[in-house]
Amino acid sequence: MRKLALFSLFVLLTVPGINVANAAGSSSDTSVSIGDVKREVDRGKYDRAIKKAEDYLESNPQSADAYNYIGYSRRQLGQYAQAEAAYIKALKIDPSHVGAHEYYGELYIKLGNIKSAEKHLADLSRICGNCEEQQMLAKKIGDAKSSR
Repeated sequence: MRKLALFSLFVLLTVPGINVANAAGSSSDTSVSIGDVKREVDRGKYDRAIKKAEDYLESNPQSADAYNYIGYSRRQLGQYAQAEAAYIKALKIDPSHVGAHEYYGELYIKLGNIKSAEKHLADLSRICGNCEEQQMLAKKIGDAKSSR
């Protein structure tokens, strides 16, 4: 019996792909979901959202959503250059990502570049017509123009 227990322990420790914590009956899972990232954004915990998004990207490097949440969070923190870099990555992965177009347009409004924001509005109109993201960006551009 002792030999069987030692053999089992050896297998658990040496065979790739076996998670010892889960094999021992633990249900701890350290993976991060995109929903976890969104929850941190929704709570206004932008530093935590960025960290979770970066963790998520380790196993999902082509996630336009994760880069979009990083961009949004960095914009909220006033880190505009890093926000722009994240939006560029999101749109490189998915050129039709409506959230990235909306938020990138909002960044341009914040920076006073209405012309570039309007480019993203045109992209949204082409991609999704009169969708919610297009309407939100159109309103923000209108507000920015009227407050000049």
